[in-house]
Amino acid sequence: MDDPLQDLEAELRLLRPRTLSAGLLARVEEELTGLEAARAAHPVRRWQFPLAGAPRWLIWPVATALVAVCGIAIAYWWWPAIPSRSPALSAQVSAPAEPASAFFKPVAATQFLYESLDEGPVMLSSGLPARCVCDRYVDTYTWRNPRTRASVQWTIPRAEVRVVPVDAL
Repeated sequence: MDDPLQDLEAELRLLRPRTLSAGLLARVEEELTGLEAARAAHPVRRWQFPLAGAPRWLIWPVATALVAVCGIAIAYWWWPAIPSRSPALSAQVSAPAEPASAFFKPVAATQFLYESLDEGPVMLSSGLPARCVCDRYVDTYTWRNPRTRASVQWTIPRAEVRVVPVDAL
């Protein structure tokens, strides 16, 4: 089954690399010695980190402080300036011609009962039996500005506890 592969392996084992010519070896040696001489004549300066001589524990605090200073500088330049309030400017601001209630008007009010729990029997102060019922609602109020057609909607959860008297027969 593996006869062709075994034959190929046997042929490959018989192969031997050629010996290098003397001229090739001389040229390679010449180039290597020329390269070593060039390196000796012109040493390569390697870049070194400015704080390389400093203790390693000093590098991280310095880097953190640098990042913090850059962040504060960016926030200072990009953050909008807070206008100062002067009495002269405050006096010039006038109240709107229309009252605030004229801008938005109530349009709809809905209440949605989503849970009613019977919390069990209770005894009234008069001695009569009663049941305590807790109803939970979600109230939604919608106000609209007729001029701009903008609307505001409030959704408020509400719980209502009722005591219902029980008729004993």
